[in-house]
Amino acid sequence: MTRLKLPDYVATQATESYRAFIIHGPAMSGKTRLARRMRDVLGAHVLDLQAHFVGDPDLCARIDRYRPRDLERMLLTLDVPASLVVVDNLDFLLNTWTPRHKREFAAMVDHRLRSPGVTDKTFVFLIQTDPVIVRHEMTNTRGQPRILPIDAFYAL
Repeated sequence: MTRLKLPDYVATQATESYRAFIIHGPAMSGKTRLARRMRDVLGAHVLDLQAHFVGDPDLCARIDRYRPRDLERMLLTLDVPASLVVVDNLDFLLNTWTPRHKREFAAMVDHRLRSPGVTDKTFVFLIQTDPVIVRHEMTNTRGQPRILPIDAFYAL
């Protein structure tokens, strides 16, 4: 795969109807570091989902019942000025989801976070490589994949 410049890729996705995309890699591959760089360089809002749960006892109490539709509702009501939202540390939820839930998550990323209409945000999900999710095929109108390994990008 040809390596991409992340700012260019994000700019392309910002023009798409289906803007959301996934960046995946193994544990300790630099996903959180990338999230911080996206915040610093691209002005993204970083949502550390795990920290968000830890800070909310009600969410923690229902972690085993929190599904992709719940995540979708939370993201669509997120009130931040940034147009780029990076969702980091999502893996603790993926570990509670069945393969069906993971396919539903992929479908949410693929079709349900549509812009304009549903949201004006571009969502980036940083996850550990999960075979159920990464086998899902998503492309933008230029034929570029919307599920990419972290090493698909030049350093930011």
